[in-house]
Amino acid sequence: MTRVDELPKVYATLRFAGDELDPDQISAVLPVAPMRAHRKGEIFYAGPRAGKLIGRTGIWYFDTRDLANPDLADHLRRVVELLYPEPGNVDRVNQLRNVMGREHATAHVSCFWFGAPGAPSPTIPEDVRAAVARLPAEIETDFHQA
Repeated sequence: MTRVDELPKVYATLRFAGDELDPDQISAVLPVAPMRAHRKGEIFYAGPRAGKLIGRTGIWYFDTRDLANPDLADHLRRVVELLYPEPGNVDRVNQLRNVMGREHATAHVSCFWFGAPGAPSPTIPEDVRAAVARLPAEIETDFHQA
């Protein structure tokens, strides 16, 4: 059980998914290794509880759990830095859009926040919303309190 003095717990994810997605095409664009990547129909290890599963769709997944920072905005900016290596540089986004179009894939950014009782929920910065929308990717939130 998470202790209240260890809260908030936060991270963000970047996920590409699609039945025709070859995750190697995403890995060829982004400068990080995914936490999970598999094609539809491929057997992958889903963890000690689930064991081996067969991919129901293609997935490329990255998250920011390695950042020891309680500010969700910093986690989201890490995702944005993957997409835009420097301000105004849209090369990666354009390459990802090409892959998404060719392989009929979608992109999603998820935000997880688990805070102390009574703590205000975080907000998604407008610059992050705008940067992610250009991919395009949906932003999903999962905000809860202890």
